[in-house]
Amino acid sequence: MEAEKLLSKVQEILRQKPDLFEIAESSLSDLINDLEQRKNSLELKSIEKLRNKYFFVDSYQRGYKWKPQQVKALLDDIDEFKLERASDFYCLQPVVVKRTKLVEQGDAQYYWELIDGQQRMTTIFIILSYLNKDRFFHLRYETRKESTEFLNQLSHLTENVSETPLSTIDSYYFFEAYKAVEQWFLKKEEEAGFSREDWQSKLLKNTKVIWYAVRSKENEDSRKQSIEIFTRLNQGKIPLTDAELLKALFLQNIVKAYENPEVAIQKQIEMANQWDLIEQSLQDEDFWAFLSPHKGTNKYTRIELIFDLIAQKSKSEHSAIEQDHQTFLYYASKFKSDVNSKEQLKEVIESIWQDVLTGFQRLNEWYQDDHLYHLIGYLIGQKYKKIQNLWEAAKGSKRDNFEHVLIGFIEEELKTIFKQKKEDKEILAFEAIDYERSNVRPKLISLLTLFNIYRHEQQRTRFPFKQYYACKWDIEHIHAQQSPELSQEDKLKSWFEDQDKIINNVPSEDQAGLRAALDKCKVADRNESDLLQNEYLNELYAVVGETSENVHTLDNLCLLPDEINRSIGNAPFFIKRQDIISSEQEWEQGNSETDLKTSFIPLASQQVFSKYFSQDVNQMLKWGTSDRDAYKKALIGCFKRYGIQLNHIGIGRE
Repeated sequence: MEAEKLLSKVQEILRQKPDLFEIAESSLSDLINDLEQRKNSLELKSIEKLRNKYFFVDSYQRGYKWKPQQVKALLDDIDEFKLERASDFYCLQPVVVKRTKLVEQGDAQYYWELIDGQQRMTTIFIILSYLNKDRFFHLRYETRKESTEFLNQLSHLTENVSETPLSTIDSYYFFEAYKAVEQWFLKKEEEAGFSREDWQSKLLKNTKVIWYAVRSKENEDSRKQSIEIFTRLNQGKIPLTDAELLKALFLQNIVKAYENPEVAIQKQIEMANQWDLIEQSLQDEDFWAFLSPHKGTNKYTRIELIFDLIAQKSKSEHSAIEQDHQTFLYYASKFKSDVNSKEQLKEVIESIWQDVLTGFQRLNEWYQDDHLYHLIGYLIGQKYKKIQNLWEAAKGSKRDNFEHVLIGFIEEELKTIFKQKKEDKEILAFEAIDYERSNVRPKLISLLTLFNIYRHEQQRTRFPFKQYYACKWDIEHIHAQQSPELSQEDKLKSWFEDQDKIINNVPSEDQAGLRAALDKCKVADRNESDLLQNEYLNELYAVVGETSENVHTLDNLCLLPDEINRSIGNAPFFIKRQDIISSEQEWEQGNSETDLKTSFIPLASQQVFSKYFSQDVNQMLKWGTSDRDAYKKALIGCFKRYGIQLNHIGIGRE
């Protein structure tokens, strides 16, 4: 009512003093622009709401480049979208705009500068030009005047389109897009039941863009600001994230909810500070490696994970919304549905934000609790469960029950690995998994990772997920496999070098005999070489241990970074042990990413090569049957912790 009185008063003044009209027009134009700038910086805007708006694309952007197949894909997407409820809508990608005054030949006009989204907006312009034979909104390209003129004349093309002059590269792409639209509609109208009017209504009323208005910063060059935003969104390949959209959505709704500007500002500051604290916590690489080891993300929008988790169940219910920016759309709908007053809006803001704070607290509790940290980190890291699955499992569960559920998830996976058929019965057998069986190596890595986690729990330390995911992992045979055939000269030379290294490291009392046997191999002819090599190997195995037939079972395997595994090769146990110790020492001396890949030895592998599990450690030259037996017992104890009962069968006697 007050606004109507004010408008009436202005009209009366202008009638009485018409000479003030020009001044008033300019002043009101600036005022309207300022109000639009202060208006919602973020909203879902239907295409219908874009009618008669003025847009322009600045020259720092590339021209329109959509190909006919991209245009047809957009037309198909809108066509295939089904309205199941009146509130359903098809959502386009964000359109980033900024209010800009353009002056041409002395006349000033305010435009919305299309910083991001010009390809989609131009395509919408072309579609509506075809359907209406008129401009639905205004679109200006700053690159070439001819391009803008051609774009605005598209709806008046003659039927003989082949004669249409194409003076610029922009005109070519505009024209190709227009032809694609025309061909699409002509083909669709051959289908029974298709209505051009219904399709246009769906586009105008049930298709929306995420409208993100960037406010011009005071005392900063407006065009420079636009270029920086454009560069970040396009050339930098960093898209506008849900986290950024959500932050703007929350902060602007606070302004709506609180009439007192000072209170609103204080609430915004409070929320922004809490937001930044959560982001700062999630930037801890150890924390993030535990929560999201496989997902690449913008480091400074990790809070998005919490919003995703909270919205997950509801998101799946909204089949009408396209996948991109589902989380933002979920929360945007929260602010619009059943919010009829400022008090209700305050309640919605407080409720949603409390969910976010509680959600972060839950993730932090998972991270801080050593046992939950290990269970959850293993399930997510080995891709047995997504964090969304664990989030749902945790809802309404007490800690002990949640822990039981997590162990149950691991038990299910272990059962599938150890399952073996025996006499028409399914049993869980240690021997069910073997290095030489097809597709078994990922399972072996998973089992050995779990054993490493278990060993950390036994030592009351935390498994380093960050370091773990910095490496590529491989399976190492503790006692070496048989050496490869030595038929090629280069392989034979390398083999002799390895044997010299081995002999140099065996006890001094055994060196002379081994050296003599190896020297005979070096000078032997082809007829004698195989026999003499076997004699040498028999003497060597008497010192360092003979290769067993069963080298591929879990009790002779451990986990090592692939670079270390490649460097060790088929060396005897004691040589591998020396290399492992050297790698550990390198790790202690440095902590760079390179060190992680080449020097990080998991705890259980360290313990294997120090014979931690063995009862008798009088000799460290070989990995014998009693060592394997003790290691196997420790492995079985680990799997029992996660609900798997395996029989422990001794390997035999040395």
